[in-house]
Amino acid sequence: MDVKLKGWSSHPAITFLFILVFPFVIEFIFVEYSERELINRVGWLIMLWALAYLITFRLPFILLGGLFTLTGIVDISYAIEFKGIFTTTSVEAIAQTNASEAFEFIQSYFSIFSLVIILAYLVISFLLLKYFIAPGLSEKKKHKLLAVGFFILFGVLIVDGIVIKHKYSKRLPGIVGAYPEFLKGSLSLDNEIKQREQLAKDTPYTFTNNEDLPQTYVFIIGESASRTHMSLYGYPRETNPALGRRDDLLLFDNVVSNYAQTLPSLRMTLTSADSLDHQDYTDSLSVVDAANLAGFETWWISNQQPLRGTYSAIGHQAKHTIFISNEFYGNEIDRFDSHVLPKLDQAIASKAPKKAIFIHLMGSHLRYDKRYPEGFSLFNSAPYFGYQDALSDAQKGYIDSYDNSILFNDWIIDSAIEKLTEQAQLENGFYSLTYTADHGEEVFDTTDFKGHGPDNVTSNMVEVPFVIWLSDHFSSSRSGRVNQLKQNESAPAMLDSFFYFALDMMGIESDLIDNTKSLFSDQYKPRPRIIYGLDYEQLKSAAHRPDQ
Repeated sequence: MDVKLKGWSSHPAITFLFILVFPFVIEFIFVEYSERELINRVGWLIMLWALAYLITFRLPFILLGGLFTLTGIVDISYAIEFKGIFTTTSVEAIAQTNASEAFEFIQSYFSIFSLVIILAYLVISFLLLKYFIAPGLSEKKKHKLLAVGFFILFGVLIVDGIVIKHKYSKRLPGIVGAYPEFLKGSLSLDNEIKQREQLAKDTPYTFTNNEDLPQTYVFIIGESASRTHMSLYGYPRETNPALGRRDDLLLFDNVVSNYAQTLPSLRMTLTSADSLDHQDYTDSLSVVDAANLAGFETWWISNQQPLRGTYSAIGHQAKHTIFISNEFYGNEIDRFDSHVLPKLDQAIASKAPKKAIFIHLMGSHLRYDKRYPEGFSLFNSAPYFGYQDALSDAQKGYIDSYDNSILFNDWIIDSAIEKLTEQAQLENGFYSLTYTADHGEEVFDTTDFKGHGPDNVTSNMVEVPFVIWLSDHFSSSRSGRVNQLKQNESAPAMLDSFFYFALDMMGIESDLIDNTKSLFSDQYKPRPRIIYGLDYEQLKSAAHRPDQ
């Protein structure tokens, strides 16, 4: 067919509606609704439609249309085969794939169905671009004025997002935005990794561990886990059936996070930085650094995204760094926290006599219903406990899925303890597991809100679990310190003291240790707990829950 298409069949609105929105339709069918992805694609659609009224030559449209078509093919393939939308994690996982793995990937995942969809998309996009017509000056003046307005509006938003703020994924759809965001994140992460390496090399502090027996210390960091939804801490639903049956746990019931956001919270939790003394985290050694300097074999096992600032840089200081997402090509579908358990087995089996294992879970991160397998969908009916008696069905659904994620997390922690228990029975030594979370979560407990953040923070957003398991030999050999630890189970504490607690847990002696900040010490001294400028005690007293 060599007859030029006429009318709307080659109009910019039709052309870019198909090229930009068709991949989103596939994503919508095979994945889930993504508001940002839709906004990005519709924004560029309007932008290019407006531009077509201002210029008459076709080359910019052919180039942009070709680019979005090629990247649209990648987005379509990823959505169909992996049930996901491209993020920096997806790109990071693919970037670590070698040629052999890439060939295996194509063999394993690429399907005839995908090929048919992609070929149809490619052919139609080619025809639309081949017969593309820009209305340009031939259109009415009012159309041109409207186009100028749209072009300026979206042009400013795009320039501001891409050129000024470098928020590529917020202004560019699919892999077009994810790839430069990945490059920016990789560069930033690489710089922070090098800074942390140099910080550890230049430290004037000493760290020593003089224990001769085998030692394995596991520190698990949960995500968005509020103790107010844990039956271990009195929540009426039995969300901790596994841990609740144990009689060998220490439960700290008065620990709060410094922030209701992951990154600032872990900057304080994992380093010697201090919120009250305003010590900068960039100049503060991490628990991984301290363990390395004391002669431990360190492991960082994470089910979170690899390109997440400081805590990823800290994780890369470990001698063994494992990101589960790399094995899933960055996709979160079925990437449950149970996948960290075989990695824990691997770390425990290491022949190193001294091991410090840090595990970062995906936990109860939104969306809650994506954080657990179907077998843990236990809660789906009354009773419900929230800020009001008459909760909507949607609110009840979120509470159910959040509680199910806590239930699954209970199984994860208990399974990890069982693995350590088995190892402790094989050889005499020091074994422990500590579980806490970066922050809590508000799930319609005290207000009409789900999630976490600095705005309108509630006590639920910062009230975290702090659970400790100790092997029999640990408890008997360090009975004095363990008894002191038990005396501090209800002492007011914040996670910025975790660094000092962790060093004491690992038996590390250092001139950096501050006994007033360690729950192991009889010198421990509670301090004011200020969260976003608010006193936690006032925050807690402001919370109101109906009788449970």
